Amino acid sequence: MEALSHQEYKRLLDFLAELHEPVVLPEFGQHLIRLSSGLLEGVTIAFDQIEESSGFYSLDVAYPIDATEQGKILNRLRQVYQQNPIYNFIQMGGKGAVDVSTLMPRPEFERTDFYQDIFRPYDLKHQVCVVLPREGWISTLTINCDRKVPARVLTQLSLAARHMSLAHQTACQLADLKCVNERLVSKASGLTHREIEVFDWLSKGKRNSEIAIILGCSRRTVDKHVEHILKKTGAETRTAAVRSL
Repeated sequence: MEALSHQEYKRLLDFLAELHEPVVLPEFGQHLIRLSSGLLEGVTIAFDQIEESSGFYSLDVAYPIDATEQGKILNRLRQVYQQNPIYNFIQMGGKGAVDVSTLMPRPEFERTDFYQDIFRPYDLKHQVCVVLPREGWISTLTINCDRKVPARVLTQLSLAARHMSLAHQTACQLADLKCVNERLVSKASGLTHREIEVFDWLSKGKRNSEIAIILGCSRRTVDKHVEHILKKTGAETRTAAVRSL
C-alpha cells in the first residue's frame, strides 16, 4: 500500500466518522458519493445498484446530468454491465476495493461493448470498484478516471472499503426494518400503504400542507388520508392516532 500523509489520514478518519451516520437506503448512494468526493480528488465517482432478479439498475453520480442522457446511459448499462470484468469478480465472491485493470487484459476489455459504449464516449479509461455485498444485488462505488487511478486513492479505498460495506449493510437493515414496521402497522390498523406514509410523517410532527409537498399530492388528499387514519385507529386527534400505534 502507498504511504499516506498525515493530512490524508485525517481526511480518511473524518470520512469514516461521517460515513457511519445512519442514512436511509434511497439516500445512501448520494451520501457515499458526497463523502467520497471530499476524500478523493481528480476522479469521477458513481454508485451503481443492480437487482439481478428484475434487472433494475439505479445510478447515482457526483455531477449534474441531463435526465434524458442519464436514461440513455442506464438503458445501455442494463444491456452490457455483465461485460464489465467486475461482474465476474463479484460472482466469484470478490469483495473490497479492486482495480478493474487487474481483472482482464486491457486489449480484451477495450473490445467489449461496455468499454466502447460506456467508457469511450466519456473519455474514461480506468475504473476502481468498491464492492458492497448485498444478497440478490450488485452494489458498487465506482471510481472512474481518464488515467490510471493513483496508488494513494487505491490505498484510501482499501482502508475504507470494510467501513463502506458496514454502513451500506446498516442502510439495508434500516430499509428492511421499515418494511417490517409498515407490514405490522398495516396488519394492526388496516391502513393502506399511502396512509402509512402519511402516518409516518404525522409521527414526525409534519403538518398536512408539508406532507402534501413531501408526497407530491394535494393538501385535500392528505386531509382525506388523515381522516381515514383517525377513523381506522379510533383516535380523535392526530396525536392520539400516533400514540395508538
